[in-house]
Amino acid sequence: METFSINLHEMTDKGGRYKRLIIFLALIFIVTSALVIWLLYKENNSNGWIFLGLGIYFLMYIGFGFVGYNAKMFINSDDYALEYQFGFFSKVPDKIIWETITKVKLGFTYIAFYKKTGKRKVMEIGWLPYSKVKEIKNKINCLCTEKGIPVEVAEYHREEEIEEVMETKL
Repeated sequence: METFSINLHEMTDKGGRYKRLIIFLALIFIVTSALVIWLLYKENNSNGWIFLGLGIYFLMYIGFGFVGYNAKMFINSDDYALEYQFGFFSKVPDKIIWETITKVKLGFTYIAFYKKTGKRKVMEIGWLPYSKVKEIKNKINCLCTEKGIPVEVAEYHREEEIEEVMETKL
């Protein structure tokens, strides 16, 4: 049985440029905060709370970017299950157990797993680079073929072809 593991952090170079952006934004925040505190102290102005609120919002924005940078994104598969995690909103990876799958549909921007219970689980992958989408689809197709799970591939039809088919049916 062929197992695979795809680390989705490898898809882009997030090193130096991203870190420099975060540091630059943090420096702007610190300088702006210092100026606002100095102005509030000097002017004794109560309308300055707006600036304080904007500063807190900006700090949360930088924190959000830092959390996103450190988020785990991967797809792993073995004999038992397919496990994947995208982004930082879910702390626990999603699992799809192979024994519960009756059919897999490979769409253009998604992979749908149809379960024996009648439900389906959709893995959205349209946000990934095209090379990663192809790699994921190929590996899942090979795994399903080995396990004897039917795979349906979505077909692309141009608008003219659809109109011709509709005209011939009428």
